[in-house]
Amino acid sequence: MASQHPTQAQAGLEPFRPHYPEIERIVDSEDFTQINEHFGQAYEALEAVSKQNGMGKARDAKKAMKALEQVMDLLKYLLKLKYEYLESQGAGSKKKASQSGSS
Repeated sequence: MASQHPTQAQAGLEPFRPHYPEIERIVDSEDFTQINEHFGQAYEALEAVSKQNGMGKARDAKKAMKALEQVMDLLKYLLKLKYEYLESQGAGSKKKASQSGSS
């Protein structure tokens, strides 16, 4: 029995495409100065808290430090993907040019 609910296309809706303009701006500009500065300050503060005793603050600080590390790893990965994409686009355009030149 077919579903009676319209699909997104039938309802005239655009499919959901996540958009993160600030992250895109950072990766596109490759200017990590500000984010490195802020993350460095936060990491230092968390490091100091992680060495204190009591009430689980040290454990929470270590978790937050790990989260900062993961965000930085993600940004590095996104930059790597950008370079791979740009390289593939360059290789594709070179291939098209050589094919059109040999015709």
